Amino acid sequence: MKKGWIIFISIVVIVIAVVAIVGGKMYMDNKKLDEDMKEVVRSNESLIEKELETYDTHNKIKNVSFDYGTVEKSPLGGILFQGYVNNDKELTFNAGLQKKWF
Repeated sequence: MKKGWIIFISIVVIVIAVVAIVGGKMYMDNKKLDEDMKEVVRSNESLIEKELETYDTHNKIKNVSFDYGTVEKSPLGGILFQGYVNNDKELTFNAGLQKKWF
């Protein structure tokens, strides 16, 4: 009977260790993906600002700020995020970046 408990506890410990290792790996991969997406948004800020300027026919946009806490992966594979115009939290915009395939 005692040998059965030792085997059972060993199996439970092994399963918990495997789940913890796999979960930790998935967490770290998601964290790296999140940081990479934020870096892509940072590196394309000027492109996004130029695109917004094309819609600003009355020259009311003075500056654009980005909310990096909203950066997320699009279900279609792109990157979605939000930003603010003229540092006004009520003047928001939603934008996305999509990799072009040729």
